[in-house]
Amino acid sequence: MQFSMLMVPLVMNCFYTVYSLTGWVIDGRDKLGWSLEAPTVGMWVLAGIVMFCGLVIAYARWRGASGRHLLIVSSVGHIVIAVLLTVSIFISVGL
Repeated sequence: MQFSMLMVPLVMNCFYTVYSLTGWVIDGRDKLGWSLEAPTVGMWVLAGIVMFCGLVIAYARWRGASGRHLLIVSSVGHIVIAVLLTVSIFISVGL
């Protein structure tokens, strides 16, 4: 179960990284199409990652894990990465 709790945010953030970096690479009509949907997609993905990681943190604390447990540290790290990727999306949409 812990393996699944570690892998799900990792996979989500990897796909999210590719999606957010797409806005920095494409241009022209493709960029316009991407920028129309990107902020909405970014906010939903951010919300999903934050909710999942929040549940993992709550579960780990409920099971008695310390603040430096791998599940908690990983979840906080994935939340920070997701927030930075969402900011990247909003910056690239504004360009």
